[in-house]
Amino acid sequence: MLEISLILLVILAILAVQTNTLRRSIVYLCVFSLLCSFCYLLYQAPDVAIAEAVIGSTLATIIFLVALNKYKVFRVYYILKESEISTESKHLKSDLCKTLEDYSLKKELELDIVSSDQKIGEIVKDYPYDIIVLHKYNKITIYGDKSNYHFDDLIDYIKTTSIDVKHDYIIEDEGDML
Repeated sequence: MLEISLILLVILAILAVQTNTLRRSIVYLCVFSLLCSFCYLLYQAPDVAIAEAVIGSTLATIIFLVALNKYKVFRVYYILKESEISTESKHLKSDLCKTLEDYSLKKELELDIVSSDQKIGEIVKDYPYDIIVLHKYNKITIYGDKSNYHFDDLIDYIKTTSIDVKHDYIIEDEGDML
């Protein structure tokens, strides 16, 4: 029984380090800690097992989850079709991405740019987003939600740069745009 528990500890440790999402990693660490508590019981150390269960499994997990909840991600969907890519559009995208990075650093946000070729309506309906950038040939339009206070602030920030972009709010009953 002890050998199986120790093998599971190694597996959970690897899973916690190798997983792609922080939330899963926290769950794996919680289960790892709970299994450690069980191993301490098997080693005839109930006082250590109780401490590990309370501190490692419970308190540490709660602290990690609260910290993760405070982690702010600024998700940008960048729509640029392969057929519309040119040298000028690459430079324009690069400039806009640099501006978005600067804005994110200024606001202490983690920038997550997702390249997509989906329609705006599909993104609005199916995915969480902060802004959507529609890049058609050499024109960029940025769409955002009125309830997102970062949108207006971002537009003001972009206006201080030399990038020329249009901006609009996403209205869910606008038909073809969505």
